Amino acid sequence: MDITNPVVMLSATVWHIVETGRAADVAFCGRPLRDRRAHSRLKTVGREHVCPDCLRVLDRQPQP
Repeated sequence: MDITNPVVMLSATVWHIVETGRAADVAFCGRPLRDRRAHSRLKTVGREHVCPDCLRVLDRQPQP
């Protein structure tokens, strides 16, 4: 996973950070992804549009 620009998945109306792109079943925040729509990258959608719980988990990840 690219920790600087991870994959995000649109679930219902919220973007969530995911580990494996379209194959992901669970977001970083632990929420199940049931209504999956689009996928993109964090830098494309912007941090302000991503689940704050997912961002907290991402920010705790060790930097390469």
